[in-house]
Amino acid sequence: MDELHKIARAYYTTADKESKSQGRRFFNSIDHDGNRGITIQEYLAYMKRNGHTKMANRPFFDYLNESRTGELEFMEVMTLFYIIKSGRKFCDGCDVLLKGTFFSCTDCFADDDESFNLCSECLTESKYVHPHRQFLDNYIILENMKKVIAAEKEEQMNNQVQNAGASNAIVLNNQSRLTVFATLLQSVVAAATTLSNCTIM
Repeated sequence: MDELHKIARAYYTTADKESKSQGRRFFNSIDHDGNRGITIQEYLAYMKRNGHTKMANRPFFDYLNESRTGELEFMEVMTLFYIIKSGRKFCDGCDVLLKGTFFSCTDCFADDDESFNLCSECLTESKYVHPHRQFLDNYIILENMKKVIAAEKEEQMNNQVQNAGASNAIVLNNQSRLTVFATLLQSVVAAATTLSNCTIM
């Protein structure tokens, strides 16, 4: 079973009642004839109507249709539900769905609408057109984000201690909250610079 199908199944299996109801409503919104199977026609109509143009094609339908029945079953549609809700990216080089590790431009990372992401092959072989050249993989970005969040929590605790007992005690440092992401970006860019300067023997 493909990794995304496994992830979607795990999320659905462990989800609460309301989340599972959302999944069923999503399925029913595509299944117009109510026969508990999503045809290619129903799939394409829904995807085009809702602006999911990169997934509105036969190859993507076939990828979802792991059972090879010609119609999407419920759990196969839950994979689609997961892909849409999780905001999975497509490679800006070859347009393939980024299922695992991918690389993000550190200069564009702050702007989700303008983020630029690449699969390993497109980055390695420079199969893309983009003005920036600093990229980090999603796992390094996540690890840097964890460090910044930990530092923010520590700063928040220090502020609470310093202001304990004061009538205008600071519950949360608003200024630092606003700059958390900026700090993350600085950390990410620093990591990218370090990696680009490394020589692999």
